[in-house]
Amino acid sequence: MKKFLLALGIIIVVTIVAAYLFRQPLMMALVGSQIKPEQAFSADSVPAAPDYSSDQNWASLPNLADPADELPEGVKPRPTDVAVFFVHPTSFISKSGWNQPLSDEDANWVVDQRILRHQASVFNGCCDVFAPRYRQATFFAFLDESDSSTQALNLAYADVDRAFSEFLTRIGPARPFIIAGHSQGTRHATQLLASRIADTALLNRMVAAYLIGFSVSHEQLGEVPACDTPTDTQCAIGWNAIDGRGSGAFGDTQNLLCTNPLTWRVDNEYADNSLNTGGIGYPTYGRAEPDEDVTAMNVEVGVADAQCEGGQLAVHNLKSEAFPSRMLGNSMHIYDYSLFHMNMRSNLQERIAAFLGR
Repeated sequence: MKKFLLALGIIIVVTIVAAYLFRQPLMMALVGSQIKPEQAFSADSVPAAPDYSSDQNWASLPNLADPADELPEGVKPRPTDVAVFFVHPTSFISKSGWNQPLSDEDANWVVDQRILRHQASVFNGCCDVFAPRYRQATFFAFLDESDSSTQALNLAYADVDRAFSEFLTRIGPARPFIIAGHSQGTRHATQLLASRIADTALLNRMVAAYLIGFSVSHEQLGEVPACDTPTDTQCAIGWNAIDGRGSGAFGDTQNLLCTNPLTWRVDNEYADNSLNTGGIGYPTYGRAEPDEDVTAMNVEVGVADAQCEGGQLAVHNLKSEAFPSRMLGNSMHIYDYSLFHMNMRSNLQERIAAFLGR
């Protein structure tokens, strides 16, 4: 009996240790089992393609009133001759299909009330904002390596590519532009940079590419360099924020691009909270709680420090309770923009001034 109990105890301890060591893969597998689409990807069942000549297929346009127009208190827009093409992150988490129908109200609510307000809005102090709705791949596509995931992401990119063509038509043949994204949107924006902009005349019109919140390596940038000062232009910027130490959302990617948004340098130097001119937090990515004012954009100065460590942007001293959400690996993924909102606004002005004054 004692031997049996000893063996049972060893099995329990080993199980607990294994569960702890592999907690992230196990958690991702559990999440994936709940959101995996019920059928394999089929071209016959994809949602109807958007027509980007119609304003209704854009989440934000200069002639539309939308949450990308929202400004923190005391901030005023400073229009320039620059336009931004912003590609939103994943908001479609559904078993119903591999790609979002553009009519999906839940996915669109997140894009409008969380993404446009807290990400795309950083550009409204410098630029006209263009943000297409697109048949984004469902979140499960990033947990899966099947042909279905590949096809879903390719379909999403095809929409972004067509929207970019319409964007170029709308802004005319000479106007400078910025491309920007977050998460899935940055995946597509990075592909756009490589296939449509790098090594073409369009690069001469690109102020910079803000490729934030995805596994963008230096190798993926190709001939486009990483920006390494606050005024570098025709280059790329990117980071992935984590809370303290952890693997982050993209811990398995080598040679990640990491720009420190408090110094705008690509290095491992520490930048303390005094350099943070203001973050704007919010409670969660999904739909609001009944008592939440989703329109609130309260600036908190000095909320976060920042240091690039192993390709991740580590925040070691968070001085706010307005950024509570975490993903696996201590990732602060949904706050990649929000933690450094005011720093981004200032940098856009500075970088555009350098570009226009060349």
